[in-house]
Amino acid sequence: MDKTKILALAAQAEDEMTALRHELHRHPELGWQEVRTTDAIERELRKIGCAILRRGFAGTRCGIVCDVNPDSPGPCVAVRADIDALAVAREDNDLEYASAAPGVMHACGHDAHAASLLGAAKIFKALEKGLPGRVRLMFQPSEEQATAPGAKALIEEGMLDGVDAVIGYHVRAGAPEGEIQFTPGAATTSGDIWELDVVGKGGHGSRPQDAVDPTVAAAQIICALQTVVSREIPPGERVVISIGTLKSGSAVNVIPEKCEITGNIRTTNPDIRATLPERIERIAQGVGLAMRCRTDFRFIPVYPSVVNDEAMGLLLEEAAGELFGAEKVKRVPISSGSDDFNFYSAERPSIYFNVGMGGPGTPYAAAHHSPQFRTNDAILKTCAAAVVATACKFLEAKTK
Repeated sequence: MDKTKILALAAQAEDEMTALRHELHRHPELGWQEVRTTDAIERELRKIGCAILRRGFAGTRCGIVCDVNPDSPGPCVAVRADIDALAVAREDNDLEYASAAPGVMHACGHDAHAASLLGAAKIFKALEKGLPGRVRLMFQPSEEQATAPGAKALIEEGMLDGVDAVIGYHVRAGAPEGEIQFTPGAATTSGDIWELDVVGKGGHGSRPQDAVDPTVAAAQIICALQTVVSREIPPGERVVISIGTLKSGSAVNVIPEKCEITGNIRTTNPDIRATLPERIERIAQGVGLAMRCRTDFRFIPVYPSVVNDEAMGLLLEEAAGELFGAEKVKRVPISSGSDDFNFYSAERPSIYFNVGMGGPGTPYAAAHHSPQFRTNDAILKTCAAAVVATACKFLEAKTK
């Protein structure tokens, strides 16, 4: 690994990465709608001269995969960048390139992932003749669509065939700028979805005694669910039960017949994960019965935890330490977020790491998925260099 050359090439690609990120940020697209985004990525890949392996997954034109050094008989390492945006009502940032798409925003940094992986593609291409193996670049759609994850589609359609390991990364709001963070072993919580219908009896708002109000029952259920973590789970276990949506009624003077609740569950403990659906359903049924309502509960398992391979973690530490200094590489506690990268880590030795954008008090500390989320363009070259160096370390280790 030639760290001086990698850092120099990353610096040379910085302006192009920044311009592309701004383009993608201005035109965000939701999962399985990323046609314009994929067009832009394909345009840049063809400029670089990468061999396009596949465009479009799950019957769409979304997502693209290419290989660098495609004819090499050596090992193959894949790098994943997700490319989809989020449904956010309105971006609350005064930027020239702020989202022009109503109700859609790159509020998690996936535009930075796409742009920095294109920067990495340019570096890989410059190093191609000296690479002891292949590099597969996977620009994946639909990471945020929990019920239709893009990672699963890419795997089912053969994109891990012949791949020996996978690298994934994410920009991190609120973390020191340029700091490389990873968690050995389980790196994220599992992430699952639940849905609950609370069914009562509709009626006139002036005569509640003639109706059975599902909204009041739903409110009591939501409050009672808070006791699952505080009273049923041992202290020290990481468990989150969140309410995402609550939909009830259509007029001010009508008691509705049904109230709909959706939420998510996150935990690091697979044994506790298996018990949470029963706990939620039991409380919902009990409270509903006490308030004369029927409940219909549905559990949708989505993401297990992302698990980092020990050897891949050591390669990341070594590569990033050589590039940026050992003090810039940190082992951190498990994240309560989730990511469909878990599908890759279940299939191949993998490493998933974060790159800090700026700590508290900086413009880059606003929470992911918030209207104020902002990406620090200065870390694009950090992402690209870290990915290239880690991939090179892996290929070199496999061919020794």
